Amino acid sequence: MNILELREKVKLLPAKPGCYIMKNESGTVIYVGKAKKLRNRVKSYFDNSSKTQKTYALVKNIVDFEYIITPSELDAFSLENNLIKKYKPKYNILLKDDKSFPYIKIDMAEKFPRIQIVRRPKKDGSMLFGPYVTGVPISELMNIIKSAFPVRWCNKDFSKAKFPCKACLHGELGQCMAPCADESREKEYKKVVLKVVDFLNGDTKQVRANLTAKMNAYAKTENFEEALKCRNHLEMIDRLEGKIITSLTTSKNIDVFAYYDSQTSGLSAINAMTIRAGQTIGETNYIQEDVVGSTEEILTSFLVEYYRGIENLPNEIVCKQLTEESAELISLYFLNTYQKVVKVTIPQKAIKNELFEQAYANAKEYCERSSDSFARKQKLTSGALESLAKLLGLNSVYRIEGYDISDISGTNNVASMVVFEGGEPNKKLYRKFKIKTVEGANDFACMKEALSRRLSRLASGDTEFGEKPDVILIDGGLGQLNSVKDLASQMGLNITFISLAKQDEEIYTTTSNAPIRLPRTDYALRLLQRVRDESHRFAVLYHRNVRGNTELASQLAEIEGVGKHRQQILYKHFKTIDAIADASVEELAKVEGIGAKNAINIYNYFHKN
Repeated sequence: MNILELREKVKLLPAKPGCYIMKNESGTVIYVGKAKKLRNRVKSYFDNSSKTQKTYALVKNIVDFEYIITPSELDAFSLENNLIKKYKPKYNILLKDDKSFPYIKIDMAEKFPRIQIVRRPKKDGSMLFGPYVTGVPISELMNIIKSAFPVRWCNKDFSKAKFPCKACLHGELGQCMAPCADESREKEYKKVVLKVVDFLNGDTKQVRANLTAKMNAYAKTENFEEALKCRNHLEMIDRLEGKIITSLTTSKNIDVFAYYDSQTSGLSAINAMTIRAGQTIGETNYIQEDVVGSTEEILTSFLVEYYRGIENLPNEIVCKQLTEESAELISLYFLNTYQKVVKVTIPQKAIKNELFEQAYANAKEYCERSSDSFARKQKLTSGALESLAKLLGLNSVYRIEGYDISDISGTNNVASMVVFEGGEPNKKLYRKFKIKTVEGANDFACMKEALSRRLSRLASGDTEFGEKPDVILIDGGLGQLNSVKDLASQMGLNITFISLAKQDEEIYTTTSNAPIRLPRTDYALRLLQRVRDESHRFAVLYHRNVRGNTELASQLAEIEGVGKHRQQILYKHFKTIDAIADASVEELAKVEGIGAKNAINIYNYFHKN
């Protein structure tokens, strides 16, 4: 649709709450938004009002939109986040799933509570401290606790243990109270754990006293290495105390957020500051590119995604860039979704306003510092994709799949499939193929089998392998490309096939026998090289594992009592045949499912000479 047709379609929208979904000419969702009144909000994109450069870029790419009516604005709020999670639109703010910050967990319901690091805490009644983002190294914090308090660090489950237990080495060395060896110490042990809780809540007096006493004792016995460790821990406590916000009148958990949008680089950043028990335990920055929407819209979407799946919500969120209406909506969302009251504060003065200004300054500084690296990254990703699309005569390229074959003298033939989206690898979508129908060394036939299996599943609507690629890259020259170029059309799929010959880095297409030669510095070529090299690396890695399994099975099959099940157990534990051969009888016997008799048989097999 052109702009006039879109304006006519807007007139049909209801003045009700809901979500709208913007699409480009290939049908890809590029933006998702929510609205209290759909007609008014969507109309603003296509009228003649002034818009930001990013909004103009979005509108220029919109050829159609859909909408979903919701019962209330709160429902639209929730639906918007689910749609963003589903479609990952280019112009929405997105958080990567692989960032889970650590917490310290203490379960006081345990007989002898442990101090543990967890990254995805569950709602099980345990005490949680954190999240520890940048600024406070959690490993150092755990080392301080280990040095100052004689608590246990083993993973033993004492719920079914028979007491008394034999004290482990930590108990014998005095590093643990060893309550398992004397149940009468249980109450005293839990008192020590509560002192750890006080420390994590900001009370450092006890820890400082314990470490100072230990440091002096080690120095008197000339154990200077341990004394130095204690001194380093004390210095870390000094740094922690330096992060305490003395003018903050509450000890509740607070998160502070600030958004900065650069008008020159096209980047924006959100700074998240974490304050626990009146102490800043860290902060992190989230950099974004091409994000569209008002500051309020971007922040509300960000906050919903930021706290997705987190059980340990703060008591208060501080952000000056929200309106009273959006603050109330966010609080209501948390109450309905997580059954917790989270106060959303719009500070005007005093310490919370100072905290917001600090977060804003951090976001601005990080955004401006990141502009150069993002410019380089843009050339290697979206810039390279635009050049590649122009080179191949396509409207756009987003998803590239790369394939390669690996074998040795035609044995254990395998194929790899790697996926690049937006110019970057998406390793969750990588796939491996064990070639089933080809005997001997025949890379053409192996590639044809792998692609036939992948494309047939795509044609049948099987989504396990992901969406349809814009480009499929084959490692090789014109011969490799000709052997598979008709597979997609035979299955009714419109996919561009190309190949990249390693010797001269020439690009072959299905439209010409003459190769395309690009300068070695060309970003489109460099992107294709990255895809090709990654597919080769992944294929070789898979082939090495398959070959290792085959060699392992052939040797272990000769050993009495070691069938397929025990072969798998051994390989999972030792990883390589050499590691199994080098293992002692005791090491083999410790592997669950092997036992002493089989351990002796395995050891004797590898040491019979």
